[in-house]
Amino acid sequence: MKIRKYILIFSSILLLAGCNFGESTEQKLSNILSEIYDQEADYRDVQEELAETESKEQANFQQMMELTKDQKEELATMVEDTATLLDTRLALVEKEAASLNSTSDGIKQISTLISETKEPSKKENLKQIETALKERITAYEDVTINYNELATMQQDLYNMLVDDSADVTAIQEQVQEVNKHNELVKQSVQKFNDATERVNQVKEEVLTSLQKDEK
Repeated sequence: MKIRKYILIFSSILLLAGCNFGESTEQKLSNILSEIYDQEADYRDVQEELAETESKEQANFQQMMELTKDQKEELATMVEDTATLLDTRLALVEKEAASLNSTSDGIKQISTLISETKEPSKKENLKQIETALKERITAYEDVTINYNELATMQQDLYNMLVDDSADVTAIQEQVQEVNKHNELVKQSVQKFNDATERVNQVKEEVLTSLQKDEK
């Protein structure tokens, strides 16, 4: 999977959180979004290592496919190393998922803020960002499901390479299935990217609108 994920851009939120707007709706929302940004620290931190691990694993796989059954010992060593890389990236994805899932508390805070807000226009603005954040989390859930399914299929493929009973045709079919599912993962990641971009867009629009309303 070579599609990089979008990161939530909340730098302006952090700046706003440092200003003194009292207990305005804008300030409350800014504080909540700042918390969400902080909760996603682990998600941001693993992106580079995850990409590097995926690249190493892909390089290993290409080398393994060039080896023959006669190079069994070398092949077995590479399969073991590649399986370790797979385990590493799954651990990183698990850490990533835990970080993103922790933002559900922030979304609940926005829901509470919506119920406490009287002005219809402000309430509607808050609902927009709540919806965008929920859609992003839903999109990420699809990513993790598809990503983990792909990892299982890749592990099966690695095992087949050192399985004497697996013929070339079976291995080729498994490669095709892996490639097909990889496309599904890419599609789900793109949807997550789009959802993240949407959150960043809505965040800017909502804060600008709230700022105008509260002047």
